[in-house]
Amino acid sequence: MGGRRVFLVIGVSVVLISGILGVFIGENGGQVAESIQLFGVLSLPTTPVAFALYGMVVSVVALGALFGLVEFASRLEEA
Repeated sequence: MGGRRVFLVIGVSVVLISGILGVFIGENGGQVAESIQLFGVLSLPTTPVAFALYGMVVSVVALGALFGLVEFASRLEEA
């Protein structure tokens, strides 16, 4: 397996796990509060779908940044 394929498999796995955990957290969080404030700016309803989407989006952004840095370091090493 090539390096890019490994990163793709890891990335997809982490995003799917984030979505699954978001569903469980959203189901339990709905009993505690109707919504939560994120960073004092964004109000997120405590529903399973909202938490799953939020977790998946955050995972994609974080992994995209990390994988981008790995790609950048790899290109610097080649030069």
